[in-house]
Amino acid sequence: MPTIRCPECSYSKDTAPSIIPTGCYLITCPVCGHSFPPHQPEKPSEKPLSNTPEIREIPFTFHGKSGEYFGIWIVNTLLKVLTLGFYSPWAKVRKRRYLYGNTQLENHPFDYIADPWVLFRGFLIGVALFVSYTVLNQLNPLLALPLTLAFFIAMPWLIVRSRMFNNRNTSHRNLRFSFAPNYREAYMTFALLPILTTATLGLAAPYVLYRQKRFLMENNQFGRTPFCFEATVGDYYQVFLRLLGLGILTLMIVTAAGYAGVVYLAPATGLSPLLSGVGRSEIFAVSFMLVFFLFSMASSLYLYVRLNNLNWNRTHLDGHYFNSTLSVRAMAWIFLSNLIAISLSAGLLIPWATVRLARYRVENLSLVAHGSLDHFLAGKDEEVSAIGEEIGDIFDVEIGL
Repeated sequence: MPTIRCPECSYSKDTAPSIIPTGCYLITCPVCGHSFPPHQPEKPSEKPLSNTPEIREIPFTFHGKSGEYFGIWIVNTLLKVLTLGFYSPWAKVRKRRYLYGNTQLENHPFDYIADPWVLFRGFLIGVALFVSYTVLNQLNPLLALPLTLAFFIAMPWLIVRSRMFNNRNTSHRNLRFSFAPNYREAYMTFALLPILTTATLGLAAPYVLYRQKRFLMENNQFGRTPFCFEATVGDYYQVFLRLLGLGILTLMIVTAAGYAGVVYLAPATGLSPLLSGVGRSEIFAVSFMLVFFLFSMASSLYLYVRLNNLNWNRTHLDGHYFNSTLSVRAMAWIFLSNLIAISLSAGLLIPWATVRLARYRVENLSLVAHGSLDHFLAGKDEEVSAIGEEIGDIFDVEIGL
């Protein structure tokens, strides 16, 4: 009879195998309330026991080159322009095949095997819907209202179908990924729960994001093996509370600097007449907008890095854990320098920036493998429509999360 032991308080209980559920789930300790997975691999040690599986940290590697990708990017861009966008499905497949194919784990590349013609059929439907919406909105916005409502009602369905299509056409070591079509949970997570964010004036935003990420992660499968997501709501609120603390600290520093500038620096530099004149309110308004913009960008970057690390570090695949080590400072430098390079080159350095960002993201992710990776089984093959993927792209819906 297996023994389940709480890692927090060491409470244990013998449990019959018949009542232990399958799949990904957490157990809540009745003594201390701590939640933990039923199977907890041992942490890496310098001297592993002979009976324990070998523990290895396997880095993801990226071998793409900006010169190679530039050739793909420039051809894709020119053909999309010449075909008025109808080459987009082929451009998407060529881009993903290059980026996926140059991403490797244990010397095995990932593959993107989607058929561009399947994407093209979904693309045509998306274009037809977009043109219909644009024409109706020009004639009378009220005429486009039913189509807008239908789109938002269908958004959870689009998210699921997009994930199903992309996972189905992504493989590693000849095993495909998949995504469970849990539409009921999708509508709860992406249609109903976001209402809480507005109703609570943003206080429920961390909870909603947590539920959305848990839904997207736990419905992923590699072959027949599901991913398990062990992050908690508390983990998400900790990230947002740290950001709030940084925001308050930034506000205090900016306020103190502004006060010191007006009281001490302005008289010393002869700017007091300017600050006390007609243009004072305009100067303060521009300064406030600039600070708000910079803080918004910094906050988005901070959340992206911290949540990305949290999500990967609390995800495992049959006992194999991920380790993400992205840095806020490094990502800020990459984004800023990429933006400057793209602007100064009139967009010609987009391939260089894409490869540079992809390499940093991939090479700061690793898999802590507890044993061999050869035990995964292939899942059931089935064809998935690309309608959700293409409609989501055309209407600019972020469904990757």
